[in-house]
Amino acid sequence: MSFFRSVLLASLISLLAALGLLYLGFSMGYEEFRGGYAVITVDASIDDRELRSVLEAGNYFGPDFISESSQWVMLDEFDALRRIPLDNFSSRIFPFDPRNDGYADKLREVFVKDNKRFVYIPLFAGNWNSGLLDRKFNDLLVDINYSVDYFGIGRPLALFFIVYSAASVILLILCYLNRKVHRSIVNIIPMIPVLSSLGFFGAAGIGCAALLFGLFILLKEPLNELVNPPAAAAKGFDKRMNQLYKEIILPYRYYWLFLPVFIFAFTVLIIFSQLKMIFLLSIFIASFAVFFFSLKIVSLSGVEHKRFNPVTIVRRRFPVFVFPVYILPFVIGAFLTVFLAPYMSGSFDNKDFEISISENDYHNHLTHQVTFSTVQMGSLASDFPSYFFDTDGLPSVRRTRSRQNINFNEYPAFPLKHLTEFFHNISDGSMSEKSPGTIADKLYLLILIVFLFPGFLMKYNINASKSSMESIKKLSGKLRLMGINWNKILLYNKNSRIRSRKDA
Repeated sequence: MSFFRSVLLASLISLLAALGLLYLGFSMGYEEFRGGYAVITVDASIDDRELRSVLEAGNYFGPDFISESSQWVMLDEFDALRRIPLDNFSSRIFPFDPRNDGYADKLREVFVKDNKRFVYIPLFAGNWNSGLLDRKFNDLLVDINYSVDYFGIGRPLALFFIVYSAASVILLILCYLNRKVHRSIVNIIPMIPVLSSLGFFGAAGIGCAALLFGLFILLKEPLNELVNPPAAAAKGFDKRMNQLYKEIILPYRYYWLFLPVFIFAFTVLIIFSQLKMIFLLSIFIASFAVFFFSLKIVSLSGVEHKRFNPVTIVRRRFPVFVFPVYILPFVIGAFLTVFLAPYMSGSFDNKDFEISISENDYHNHLTHQVTFSTVQMGSLASDFPSYFFDTDGLPSVRRTRSRQNINFNEYPAFPLKHLTEFFHNISDGSMSEKSPGTIADKLYLLILIVFLFPGFLMKYNINASKSSMESIKKLSGKLRLMGINWNKILLYNKNSRIRSRKDA
């Protein structure tokens, strides 16, 4: 198989693995938009229904935004259980009415609190751009003083993948420019597609990609020896282990000593970033499989011959680390993402916003209204019997004296479940992993700079080797000149044997 076809086949396998990982990432919820709300705050004196009519006039948000007049409470009217609009509840029920269980007042605090009125507009993929929303609010709420906060708009996933793609293009250019110097660097090209799914995690993912590229470049030579053993391989376990030690472990001992640094860097990224361990493990397995496959197939194409292993005459004190040159675009891309992400539309706002109501409050309210007509009032003593509706539709005494069990599936679901869970996750910090965050939150990325230092060491080794070769050339030149002069002396000396043989 030709060199071009082998690289193309390895890249195709990597592309298929990348599609699978991208599908896995989307299915696990790492997509660009993760849902959220725009919270409009106005003065409490503004009528909610008038505010809703103004917002609905824009034909942009739809009728699904949440406000006081859109909510309801359940009320037992003895003949049936009915929904009562929240903003009309106080005019329908007196405060001393035993059916008033306090749920309506608690629900109203979600929309009116501290002389402020709140309206919650659900954000979706078609209206999540904060800049566009600001313009819409300014056009609609011209005569109303308001403020707006955006929560959970999502992450600028397009920025992440654009930066990764740009870094990958630069990597390809570097591979092409250094194709004669680092000929076997071609094994790293098929890794570009399979590592693309790390773009889900922004700067941390791009930094992790940089580490993986560096790790694969560092271990390329020893792993190639392992994947493609020589034809005359030793037989027997002891001899194979001895051969493994002499040909893989010992010659590349400095490479293996650098391996714990990579492990430590991966650990730091996993602990301090939003990288998901399960997804990251899937990427590791897929990338290593593609890398081993590319080593094997490219070697069979004749790019790396195993029959001839050149041995350097002058032993190097340190190995030549070439990976810093190739991971530099991804390191720069990771830091560039840190600076750009907070200014991109879609950044996450993680400030606290308290909503005191919960689904459990709604279930208690529903239970109170459903059982109100069958439970004796005026006493909390446990020896009073309770009642339930029997199969004939008439109240019957519950002999077990336990409260009636309610099947909540038979009644309307809690209408604010998504809203309350969303802001509860913001308050307890579980939503903070979805934020691009601030620059201070990304200081752990400074560990990537450590992997650029071997590049200076490589440059020093190259300069040192060049100066050594120049010294050897100068010395060999002097020795050659001394030899020529010495031969001339012997040749033209009358007592020389060489002269005698020449004359003869």
